Amino acid sequence: MKEYRPGAVAPIVKTLSLKASPERAFAHFTDKIGVWWPLAEHSLSHDQARGLVFEARSGGRIYEIEASGRMREWGRVKECDPPRRLVFSWVLENPAEATEIEVTFANDGRGGTNFTLVHRGWLETKSAAERRGMCENGWAPVLDNYRRGLA
Repeated sequence: MKEYRPGAVAPIVKTLSLKASPERAFAHFTDKIGVWWPLAEHSLSHDQARGLVFEARSGGRIYEIEASGRMREWGRVKECDPPRRLVFSWVLENPAEATEIEVTFANDGRGGTNFTLVHRGWLETKSAAERRGMCENGWAPVLDNYRRGLA
Protein backbone atom coordinates (compact mmCIF):
# COMPACT_ATOMS: atom_id res chain seq x y z
CA MET A 1 0.00 0.00 0.00
CA LYS A 2 1.29 3.44 -0.91
CA GLU A 3 2.10 5.85 1.85
CA TYR A 4 -0.45 8.66 2.13
CA ARG A 5 0.66 12.10 0.94
CA PRO A 6 -1.52 15.17 1.61
CA GLY A 7 -3.06 16.43 -1.62
CA ALA A 8 -3.07 12.94 -3.15
CA VAL A 9 -6.81 12.28 -2.71
CA ALA A 10 -8.12 12.75 -6.25
CA PRO A 11 -11.77 12.69 -7.30
CA ILE A 12 -13.31 9.47 -8.55
CA VAL A 13 -14.56 9.85 -12.13
CA LYS A 14 -16.84 7.27 -13.75
CA THR A 15 -18.29 7.54 -17.25
CA LEU A 16 -20.94 5.52 -19.06
CA SER A 17 -22.37 5.61 -22.57
CA LEU A 18 -26.08 4.93 -22.15
CA LYS A 19 -28.66 3.90 -24.76
CA ALA A 20 -31.34 6.11 -23.27
CA SER A 21 -32.22 9.78 -23.51
CA PRO A 22 -30.92 12.16 -20.83
CA GLU A 23 -34.51 12.51 -19.56
CA ARG A 24 -34.90 8.77 -19.11
CA ALA A 25 -31.39 8.31 -17.67
CA PHE A 26 -31.94 11.14 -15.15
CA ALA A 27 -35.35 9.81 -14.07
CA HIS A 28 -33.96 6.29 -13.72
CA PHE A 29 -31.07 7.54 -11.58
CA THR A 30 -33.36 9.46 -9.22
CA ASP A 31 -36.90 8.04 -9.31
CA LYS A 32 -35.86 4.38 -9.68
CA ILE A 33 -32.79 4.36 -7.41
CA GLY A 34 -34.56 2.01 -5.01
CA VAL A 35 -34.90 -0.53 -7.82
CA TRP A 36 -31.36 -0.56 -9.22
CA TRP A 37 -29.18 0.28 -6.19
CA PRO A 38 -27.74 -2.94 -4.64
CA LEU A 39 -28.85 -2.29 -1.04
CA ALA A 40 -27.76 -5.68 0.29
CA GLU A 41 -24.11 -4.85 -0.50
CA HIS A 42 -24.06 -1.04 -0.50
CA SER A 43 -26.11 0.40 2.36
CA LEU A 44 -25.89 1.39 6.00
CA SER A 45 -28.37 -1.27 7.14
CA HIS A 46 -27.37 -4.16 4.83
CA ASP A 47 -29.91 -6.98 5.32
CA GLN A 48 -32.30 -4.62 7.15
CA ALA A 49 -32.42 -2.12 4.24
CA ARG A 50 -35.77 -2.17 2.47
CA GLY A 51 -35.74 0.88 0.24
CA LEU A 52 -33.87 3.91 -1.03
CA VAL A 53 -35.30 7.34 -1.87
CA PHE A 54 -33.76 10.17 -3.91
CA GLU A 55 -35.75 13.41 -3.60
CA ALA A 56 -34.71 15.07 -6.89
CA ARG A 57 -35.00 18.73 -5.89
CA SER A 58 -32.69 21.27 -4.27
CA GLY A 59 -32.63 20.46 -0.56
CA GLY A 60 -34.06 16.98 -1.18
CA ARG A 61 -32.82 14.04 0.84
CA ILE A 62 -31.25 10.77 -0.19
CA TYR A 63 -32.03 8.12 2.39
CA GLU A 64 -32.49 4.42 2.94
CA ILE A 65 -35.41 2.91 4.79
CA GLU A 66 -34.91 -0.01 7.17
CA ALA A 67 -37.38 -2.83 7.75
CA SER A 68 -38.34 -1.07 11.01
CA GLY A 69 -39.24 2.10 9.07
CA ARG A 70 -36.20 4.01 10.32
CA MET A 71 -34.79 6.43 7.74
CA ARG A 72 -31.00 6.73 7.45
CA GLU A 73 -29.70 9.75 5.58
CA TRP A 74 -27.08 9.35 2.87
CA GLY A 75 -26.98 12.95 1.66
CA ARG A 76 -28.74 16.10 0.49
CA VAL A 77 -29.33 17.47 -2.99
CA LYS A 78 -27.42 20.73 -3.50
CA GLU A 79 -28.32 21.34 -7.15
CA CYS A 80 -30.92 19.70 -9.35
CA ASP A 81 -31.19 20.63 -13.04
CA PRO A 82 -33.26 17.89 -14.71
CA PRO A 83 -32.30 16.19 -16.97
CA ARG A 84 -28.78 17.60 -17.15
CA ARG A 85 -27.14 17.68 -13.74
CA LEU A 86 -27.28 16.69 -10.07
CA VAL A 87 -24.97 17.72 -7.24
CA PHE A 88 -25.44 16.16 -3.81
CA SER A 89 -23.59 15.60 -0.57
CA TRP A 90 -22.56 12.06 0.31
CA VAL A 91 -22.69 11.93 4.10
CA LEU A 92 -23.74 8.38 5.03
CA GLU A 93 -24.53 9.58 8.56
CA ASN A 94 -20.97 10.85 9.00
CA PRO A 95 -20.98 14.64 8.42
CA ALA A 96 -17.33 14.93 9.50
CA GLU A 97 -16.28 12.99 6.39
CA ALA A 98 -18.89 14.21 3.90
CA THR A 99 -17.98 14.25 0.23
CA GLU A 100 -19.80 15.52 -2.85
CA ILE A 101 -21.07 13.82 -5.98
CA GLU A 102 -21.85 15.50 -9.29
CA VAL A 103 -23.66 13.57 -12.01
CA THR A 104 -24.16 14.91 -15.53
CA PHE A 105 -26.37 13.52 -18.29
CA ALA A 106 -25.30 14.90 -21.69
CA ASN A 107 -27.10 14.17 -24.94
CA ASP A 108 -24.71 12.22 -27.18
CA GLY A 109 -26.41 13.40 -30.40
CA ARG A 110 -27.49 9.83 -31.25
CA GLY A 111 -30.45 9.44 -28.88
CA GLY A 112 -28.28 8.32 -25.99
CA THR A 113 -26.58 9.86 -22.98
CA ASN A 114 -22.99 10.44 -21.93
CA PHE A 115 -23.15 9.92 -18.17
CA THR A 116 -20.41 11.23 -15.89
CA LEU A 117 -20.19 10.79 -12.13
CA VAL A 118 -17.55 12.73 -10.18
CA HIS A 119 -17.13 11.86 -6.49
CA ARG A 120 -14.97 14.57 -4.90
CA GLY A 121 -14.18 16.51 -1.77
CA TRP A 122 -12.14 13.87 0.04
CA LEU A 123 -10.43 15.14 3.17
CA GLU A 124 -6.67 15.17 3.09
CA THR A 125 -6.36 12.35 5.61
CA LYS A 126 -5.27 8.73 5.45
CA SER A 127 -8.76 7.51 6.39
CA ALA A 128 -10.29 9.58 3.56
CA ALA A 129 -7.78 8.13 1.11
CA GLU A 130 -8.79 4.64 2.25
CA ARG A 131 -12.50 5.48 1.98
CA ARG A 132 -11.89 6.84 -1.51
CA GLY A 133 -10.31 3.51 -2.49
CA MET A 134 -13.33 1.60 -1.18
CA CYS A 135 -15.69 3.91 -3.08
CA GLU A 136 -13.62 3.62 -6.27
CA ASN A 137 -14.19 -0.13 -6.18
CA GLY A 138 -17.81 0.20 -5.04
CA TRP A 139 -19.00 2.49 -7.84
CA ALA A 140 -18.33 -0.09 -10.58
CA PRO A 141 -20.96 -2.67 -9.50
CA VAL A 142 -23.41 0.06 -8.47
CA LEU A 143 -23.20 1.73 -11.89
CA ASP A 144 -23.36 -1.65 -13.64
CA ASN A 145 -26.71 -2.20 -11.90
CA TYR A 146 -27.83 1.28 -12.96
CA ARG A 147 -26.93 0.60 -16.61
CA ARG A 148 -28.56 -2.84 -16.61
CA GLY A 149 -31.72 -1.48 -15.01
CA LEU A 150 -31.95 1.23 -17.65
CA ALA A 151 -31.63 -1.19 -20.58
